[in-house]
Amino acid sequence: MEEILAIVIPAYKITYLRETLESISRQTDKRFNLYIGDDCSPYDIESVVKEYENKIPLTYKRFDTNLGGKDLVAQWERCIEMTKDEEYIWLFSDDDTMDPECVASFYKVLSENRDDELFHFNINMIDDLDGGKIKTLPLFPERMTAGEYLESKLRGKILSFVVEFIFSRVLYKKVDGFQNFDLAWGSDFMTWLKMSVNCKGILTITGSKDCCVNWRKSSENISPDKSYPIIIRKIKSLIKNAAFIKDLMLSKPHKFQPLIKSFRWLRFPLGEIYRSKDILRKEDILYLCKLYIKNVGYPIMVLFIYLRILIKK
Repeated sequence: MEEILAIVIPAYKITYLRETLESISRQTDKRFNLYIGDDCSPYDIESVVKEYENKIPLTYKRFDTNLGGKDLVAQWERCIEMTKDEEYIWLFSDDDTMDPECVASFYKVLSENRDDELFHFNINMIDDLDGGKIKTLPLFPERMTAGEYLESKLRGKILSFVVEFIFSRVLYKKVDGFQNFDLAWGSDFMTWLKMSVNCKGILTITGSKDCCVNWRKSSENISPDKSYPIIIRKIKSLIKNAAFIKDLMLSKPHKFQPLIKSFRWLRFPLGEIYRSKDILRKEDILYLCKLYIKNVGYPIMVLFIYLRILIKK
């Protein structure tokens, strides 16, 4: 079989890049092409990449401008544009790793499920010191519909990130690429959701204990950033996430029964406002609640939650 899988790394950080590339070089099945898009990094990405030129079939490109700092999703997409005509795309990262049987397991599952377009690996969480495993995160069922994925994610039953999904190029074009939000906050979640709506759903690759993705919990991730301006931007993106989910559910009601009738699946931005109440000013809370009503609706419910937040504050 020819190389129909493109692994794409939008690279900026160098701290764990060598560890990432080492995990890719150890794949037992080398039927893939690796593409590394250097986001005009201040670090010497190229020197690390050169160490693997004879180990991995790879293409490296350094972009003249930094795009990820302004629009991370646009950086993802311009890196994907580096690829050729591979049928499947795996957007990876510059600090996570993959178990040695991942590519082999993908091809095995693909050969048995050629009609599927969205594949998933279960994930471990690793630390940012020595790559040791912290814990195995909740396993996905073998198959998951869009509605099941949404409910499980919002209930906190599963976690998902950018790096554990492989999608077909046809599906990627069908949904017009990644859903773009400020800070890319929720962009992966909303993209997997809209992809799963437009295909048979999510098929998780199982069968080997050595085919998990290892997501790194690192101080370099944006998630731990609790600074005031970042919190405001995150909540605004979450509100747009909720608006996107509402529109998607209304456009595909048969995919989301009975979730479509419940406010609870859209209230998560208000929960984030509540959790951030000690940092936010009263005028910020009012502004964000009004923004929620404008984009998502449910004014009576929002008023109730707004008053509750003010009482606690």
